[in-house]
Amino acid sequence: MELFSMDLYLSGLQYFANPGMFLASFLGVLVGIVFGALPGLTTTMTIAVFIPFTFGMSPFISFAFLLGLYTGAVYGGSVSAILMNIPGTPSAIATSLDGYPMSQAGRAGEAIGISTISSTIGGFLSVFVLMFAAPAIASIALKFSAEEYVGITLIGLSIIAIISPGSTVKGLLAGVIGLIIGIIGLDPITGYPRFIMGRAELIEGINSIPVMIGMYGLSEMLVQISSSKYKVSVVQKISSIVPPFKNIKRILSTVVRSSFIGVIIGALPAAGGSIAALVAYGQEKRLGKRKELLGTGIIEGIAAPEAANNASTGGALIPMLTLGIPGDPMTAVLMGGLIIQGLRPGPLLFQQQMPFVSSIFISLLLSVVFMCILGLLGARLYAKLISFPKKYLIPAILVFSLIGSYAISNSIFDIWVLIISGFVGFVFRKISIPIPPVILGMILGPLFESNFRRSLMLSEGNWATFVQRPISLFFLIVVILLLTGPTLMKQIKKVTTHK
Repeated sequence: MELFSMDLYLSGLQYFANPGMFLASFLGVLVGIVFGALPGLTTTMTIAVFIPFTFGMSPFISFAFLLGLYTGAVYGGSVSAILMNIPGTPSAIATSLDGYPMSQAGRAGEAIGISTISSTIGGFLSVFVLMFAAPAIASIALKFSAEEYVGITLIGLSIIAIISPGSTVKGLLAGVIGLIIGIIGLDPITGYPRFIMGRAELIEGINSIPVMIGMYGLSEMLVQISSSKYKVSVVQKISSIVPPFKNIKRILSTVVRSSFIGVIIGALPAAGGSIAALVAYGQEKRLGKRKELLGTGIIEGIAAPEAANNASTGGALIPMLTLGIPGDPMTAVLMGGLIIQGLRPGPLLFQQQMPFVSSIFISLLLSVVFMCILGLLGARLYAKLISFPKKYLIPAILVFSLIGSYAISNSIFDIWVLIISGFVGFVFRKISIPIPPVILGMILGPLFESNFRRSLMLSEGNWATFVQRPISLFFLIVVILLLTGPTLMKQIKKVTTHK
């Protein structure tokens, strides 16, 4: 694969002669903004619910729609954060710190406008970084053997310990559950059936999409039904949404700095937009010209987190597309969308499916354009939609989930997988067991197993093969640092505190 070949950037243009590509991207962004703006309906849940409906589409149209959902939902979380002080998505938590005070002061329209412009600039920057960084990483990854893939997947699995809020033990338990689900079906080396319990439906394994919809979508709906937390009405009047040029000029340095923070943190596996937004807000508090006013309702306090969390979208796609390692829970679900289209993320995707990769770059760019247009033109509509009665919304999403799960393979068994996963996810949420590790374990487990066993077979059982190859050794050192780093940092902090 030639680095930075123009084919990589232009070969996907041919598919945009089809108006369906533009329509798919537009609808994806619109639906994403609406779902992102509804408090409690996360970006991950939104993507998981709609993935099954892309099954019959071409991969190009499918991903134009899914990337639109991804982009729109990440941005949409800021609407309810600004108007209601309830972040629509976790990545909009920092936005509410200054967005809601602005809204209370009668500047809701200005706040949404700043959020939209900042998100757009961050989104554009992330697309260009993705376009130039991904091919370089993929070129290096093409030289990987089974040993290197063992290291890469181990990094992904070890991140389970990092992304688990609270108890690391609960996170590891969730990861093990995901690994067990992932190995159900035929052995990848011998073809021997494992854990099928006499059910013919399990021979090919458990489809990850119904599990994702159940754990993210159905469980979220059950949480919503059992809680009255989001019964809030919107009373703010929205006017003058497009910000004046002087305000855009004021936030430019903040937006650029925060966008780079978002891309870098987004590219770190399992970090994601929430961390990127909080880090960017923290940096604004440290470096901003009006840092002492943060939290009182200033535009820089909206620009920093919104630029960062939208820039993290392109960053999170880098490890997913090039290495097959999800950058965050949303891209873990997007990987499921690739797999049901018969495509496997990784360096070979760049070598064998260059037009498709090119279409991803262009689709992401297009979704950012639509996000800007719909964000500025539809702010008043979204303000009304976020007070939409849950008694109508929740049953509609449940129906979508059931239809989507059945449509993947026209199987009632997948509906049972969805229902069981939903109740398991609901219980997990109640006892604070994180869900992302389950999905990571389910996706990465089979990849780790097949490469691990292949490595040992080719080396005739010599375990030293994993440390004899420099890149493989480097990955193993990273894994050790990831697993021991938090404990070491605590010990160092204790020692320095006592001194």
